[in-house]
Amino acid sequence: MKTNPKSLHLINLSLIFLLLLSSCSEDGINPPSVLEDGEAVISPTISDTIVHVMVGNDRIPIYLSIPKDCDQKNHAAVVVMHGSDGMWANHDPSKGTMSGQFNEWRQFFDENCMVGAFVDSYSGRGVSTRTGKWTTAPDNFKISSQFVRPRDANVALALLQNLRYSDGSSVVSPNDIGLLGFSDGATAVASTLYDTDATLEGWEWTQTFNGKEYDESLGVLAPEPRPDAGFAAGVFYYGGSGGYDYWGSAICGPNAMQGNIYRPYAPILYQIPEVDELTENTLCMFNVLEQKGDPVELNFYEGAEHGFDFDDNAQSALARERTIAWFKEKLHME
Repeated sequence: MKTNPKSLHLINLSLIFLLLLSSCSEDGINPPSVLEDGEAVISPTISDTIVHVMVGNDRIPIYLSIPKDCDQKNHAAVVVMHGSDGMWANHDPSKGTMSGQFNEWRQFFDENCMVGAFVDSYSGRGVSTRTGKWTTAPDNFKISSQFVRPRDANVALALLQNLRYSDGSSVVSPNDIGLLGFSDGATAVASTLYDTDATLEGWEWTQTFNGKEYDESLGVLAPEPRPDAGFAAGVFYYGGSGGYDYWGSAICGPNAMQGNIYRPYAPILYQIPEVDELTENTLCMFNVLEQKGDPVELNFYEGAEHGFDFDDNAQSALARERTIAWFKEKLHME
C-alpha cells in the first residue's frame, strides 16, 4: 500500500471525503476526484482504496474493494459492518490492513464481481474494541449499534451510489447494494434497515441500562429517516436483537407483537448459531417479524458458536455460500 496525502472536498449532503489514504492500481497512485455535483470519480485500474468520510463530527474510514477481471459496470455492492473486535489487523488502522476475516470477505466479493465497502465505526471515535466502558451507557452511545453505526452504513451507501468511473458510468448499481454485519455489526445491520415509517406518533426514543432509563436528553438519538433509495437486503450474523428496549417491549416478552415497533424496510437473512447467548432474543425477533409478514429468512447452525464465521469448518463455509447466493438473488445478479 502507498500513501497519498491529497485532500478532497465536500461532495454530497452529509457525505464528505476528507483524505484518500492509499490506493492500489495498475498505474500507481490514482485517487478519486470529486465533482461539484457530488459524484466521486475513480480510475478503472484502482482495485482497493481507503477513504475517510465525515459522519457528524467523526472521521470514519471506509475500505473500498473494487473487483478485478470483471467486465461489467454497475456492480452490485455490499457494505460490511464489523463486530465488537473492530475491523483492522492487530487493531491498527494505520497500516490499512484488515483482519483475516474481512480480507476473506473482500476476496469473496472480488471473485463474485461485487464491490465491498468495509466500514470502520471504531477508530475514528477513539475506540479499539467494544469492551469496558464502551459496553454500557452513556459511553456506549458514541458507538451505538442502534443509532450511530446505522449513520455510518448510510453514508457508505451514499458513497457507493455516487461512485463513478472516468467515463461517467456508475461503478455501483445504486439500487443493488446489500448490507452485511457480524455480532455488534449485525445489530447495526438490523438497526440500519429499520423502517422509520413504522414509528408510532409521539414515540419517545429511550434505552435502559442497569435499571436506568436514558432518553434523548441524555444522549439517545432517534434513528435517521430511511433513505429514499436504501439497501436492497441485509445479512445478519449472530447479533443481538434486544436493543436495550430501544424498540419498545422486550422482544421475548408477552407484549412483543404489539409493543415492539421494530420492522425492516428490506429483506433480512439471519445466520444464527445454536450456542450463543444472543441467539434467544434474535430468534424471538425473527419469529415476531415472520408472524407480522416481514421479509425475513433464517438459517440455524446446530452446534455453532458466536463468531463461527471465521471458524474453519463446514458450517462457516456453508453460511458464506448461502450469504453470497442470497445477495446474488436480492442484488439482481442472477
